[in-house]
Amino acid sequence: MNYKLLVQVLILFSAYIFSPFYTAATSEEEKNDIALIYMTADGELNEHVYFIEATLAGFSEAIDLYSVKDVMPNSLQAYNHLVFVGDEEGRLPEVALKEMEMFPGQLLVFGWNADQLERFGEWGFLGEDSIRSVDGHSLKEIKSVVHAIPPGDCEILSEGRTVDKNLPLIIKSGNTAYVATTAFGTEEKLALSRSLYVLLDVPTSVPHPAYIRLEDISPFSDPKLVRETGNYLADRNIPFFMAVIPVYVNSETGEQMPLSSNKELVEVLLDLQSKGGMVIAHGYTHSYRFDETGEGFEFWDVQLNQPITTEKTDELPTPILSRDAFSSDRDYQEYQSELLEVETKYVQRKHTKSIEDLTELGLYPIAFEAPHYTMSSNGYEVTSDYYSSLFGQIQLSDLNWSVMDAPLFISKPAILSGMTLYPETIGYIDPALPDPFQEMENSVTKLQEVPGSVIGGFYHPYLGVEYLAEVIRLMESVPNMEWLDYSTTNQHVTSERVTIIQNAKGIEVQSTITEFGQLFENVKENPFQSMLWLIVFIVTGFLTVFFTYVVNLRFRLKKRLFKERPNSG
Repeated sequence: MNYKLLVQVLILFSAYIFSPFYTAATSEEEKNDIALIYMTADGELNEHVYFIEATLAGFSEAIDLYSVKDVMPNSLQAYNHLVFVGDEEGRLPEVALKEMEMFPGQLLVFGWNADQLERFGEWGFLGEDSIRSVDGHSLKEIKSVVHAIPPGDCEILSEGRTVDKNLPLIIKSGNTAYVATTAFGTEEKLALSRSLYVLLDVPTSVPHPAYIRLEDISPFSDPKLVRETGNYLADRNIPFFMAVIPVYVNSETGEQMPLSSNKELVEVLLDLQSKGGMVIAHGYTHSYRFDETGEGFEFWDVQLNQPITTEKTDELPTPILSRDAFSSDRDYQEYQSELLEVETKYVQRKHTKSIEDLTELGLYPIAFEAPHYTMSSNGYEVTSDYYSSLFGQIQLSDLNWSVMDAPLFISKPAILSGMTLYPETIGYIDPALPDPFQEMENSVTKLQEVPGSVIGGFYHPYLGVEYLAEVIRLMESVPNMEWLDYSTTNQHVTSERVTIIQNAKGIEVQSTITEFGQLFENVKENPFQSMLWLIVFIVTGFLTVFFTYVVNLRFRLKKRLFKERPNSG
């Protein structure tokens, strides 16, 4: 071996390791992407922060969240971008203020308190004002924004309009940017999503991923219509999803109808799955208490507008108590823990049954969609143990189910605990409207202005193909649109007895479900019904034994009489 050459190589390598060039390159690679600091009324994450983070997550998976009270000295220097969400007006804590002042990279501020930062020293802030439109598009309701006056060399990316003047809504000035609100309706969301490419210096030449979902397929669905709509998509090589509900609940009787009882529908779904249709688990019953399947909110108590607190269906539970009802923080925390445990077990049981019932039929769910898109943050955390992806929109509040939205990009929002969101963005066809396509057409038109935005919608198979052709034509009319090739993405679905792994090579299913195990689960799931069947079995068995005994007795008696006749002659 040439030892002199080896020594020279080691010396050169060591010099490279300790050179300034290597150190700078390494530190640049190790930098995290975005630090998001929020200031809210109670110091906790709220729907405004969750939505902003979810939208930013379309551009980066490396986002760290900090309450403004929790910012520590020298904690922000490792980031490329700093985002501050001022959802509450107030004095910034000294440490957070100092750290934001020292931050050398790109700074993006939402809402209040920008005037406390040196970077905004040349800006003017005149308090609140009200706008009625954004970029020429009317708002559904008047919106309050911060009236900011930026310096003359800035770039105004979006404007709002009051009764008599324009107000800058999204502004960029060098490596400093400002958004005059923290709350986003439809038009503001479009403006923000479009502007983030400029604010974060991201190239805009990206396609629009698109998907179509056949919605609310339950044991009560018409197999012929499901086949018709599914084949229409499959014959045109359009990737599609099937949102399947394994059990139908009759709202009048509470009777449950499993998917296995509709054999023709199961055969249709298996055929469509073989043609590329991908199964999404759409809950287990899509109902809570005795709500009809498709109408009920399975993972949210809509009557009390609160998370699930009981599995009992015969009476309305007590509304969740507030902190004021308890004498100490400890008692209140114990109470909350008990509620979380009930909800956690409920969600776990539903996911387990859904995944395993579908898998037993040969249908392999590769994502989850919450019924009516409703679920608490704890529900999402539990769900992330079972699924790697979620379709639809996100419930952004644990206090009100109607506070929901979705970013326009495929992302991994913090509230989903690591799951990937494939957002629904264009809605569905409602034949009851004078123009069933108008709302979808409006959404598609607006989304074309946002590069990379998802063109995602759903279609009810009970409509047949009457409207489906126009839906597909509308989606495919979007320039730079590409059908989402979900089958090549990495996904995993897991329950106690099933593991489903999907990648570019296909789907691998591992199942330890046995007939005895399934029988045991059914007994646990429906003990009363199982007891009735046991009684039927016992009674049937007793009657069978009794009938056999009587027949045998009569046969023996007849045989005995036959033998006695010759003897008596």
